[in-house]
Amino acid sequence: MNKNIKYNQNVLFVDDEELILDKIKRKLKNCDFKLFFAQTGHHALRILDEKDIAVIVIDLSMPEFTGIELLRIINNGHPDLVKIIFSIYTDVDLISSVSEQEIYQYIPKNRVNKEQGYKLEIIPIISNAVDKYNLVYENKLLKKALKKTKN
Repeated sequence: MNKNIKYNQNVLFVDDEELILDKIKRKLKNCDFKLFFAQTGHHALRILDEKDIAVIVIDLSMPEFTGIELLRIINNGHPDLVKIIFSIYTDVDLISSVSEQEIYQYIPKNRVNKEQGYKLEIIPIISNAVDKYNLVYENKLLKKALKKTKN
């Protein structure tokens, strides 16, 4: 990656369960990511409008509207955002409709135990998703610069 480019480390977690968000905060507190948290889809959309987010981690089951509905909205307004699903649902039909939304990764929420904490190491998954976002961003910048030199 180009050292002259400031890379985006912003990650937004969307989950209506405060306990889950608290566990994520504790797990990632010493990481280089800039963390944002939302308990509703509407709050997540406000954050997306105000901040430059690289990665969003979404629970599928939320009270206002589902994670799939949120994904559809995000795909229209923020197509370059790297999307990760973090959910308890493993229903095949649900997963297939999720995969239509260009998901980077699916993390089963049942790998999180409310008493014991994380059984799954999510830091490398988030880190790889951030890297993916930044590589795509850098590629766009390079293509733009190349186009300028051709003109």
